[in-house]
Amino acid sequence: MSDSDENEAAVTWTAEVSGLRGLPTRVAFNGVDFGRVLWWSLFAVVPVALLIVGVFVGDRGLFSYSVYAVVMLTATLQFSERFIRMSVAVDDDAGELESTYHMGDPSLFRSDEDVTTSLSDVDSARFVTLGDRTAARLYYEKSFVNEPSMFLVPDGVKARFREVLRRHDVSISADSTPKSVDWVWVRFAVTALFFGAIPLRTVFVWPASSVPFLLAVFGHAAFVLRQGW
Repeated sequence: MSDSDENEAAVTWTAEVSGLRGLPTRVAFNGVDFGRVLWWSLFAVVPVALLIVGVFVGDRGLFSYSVYAVVMLTATLQFSERFIRMSVAVDDDAGELESTYHMGDPSLFRSDEDVTTSLSDVDSARFVTLGDRTAARLYYEKSFVNEPSMFLVPDGVKARFREVLRRHDVSISADSTPKSVDWVWVRFAVTALFFGAIPLRTVFVWPASSVPFLLAVFGHAAFVLRQGW
């Protein structure tokens, strides 16, 4: 994570988890940004159900699983690109947080647009640390909002960011415990299993049904490898 700059009214920073080495951490942080029920439904229950159907139905059922794996793999990799590089500016006086996700280079989608979030709409925040990286997950008062919710936070600005959140009546959950961090990596392992290991395994058993997944793997690999080590 890189530079930070503080003054009396604002705290700004740029942070990144870039390259192929940062991919597992980016995917793990992406998993934190899902509600528990939604994540387990999309990343565990549905693929298990499709696999069971595939076992009994054969190629047609496994083709459906392959297509679902393509959709979820694409969504996971693209959403996790927001952690490649992001800029954040928090204006304490105005009670606003301005964020920019720079995404990957190259990337299937571009972002680079400033988004302003009012801290008055934020109900609580949770800080999660994986290795030497920390991210803050913001929870809004409304259940469904079109606002950014995950931000990488360098150690140099974490204390000040906490102060700003408290000043604007945002409750802060305790820092991630070893148990909660373990669950984050469990989510990563489940993602890698159902949308990586198992679809690749089926290539050798039902190759015709795995064509969509193979095409997606080669396509995404070209993007990820070009983003650097």
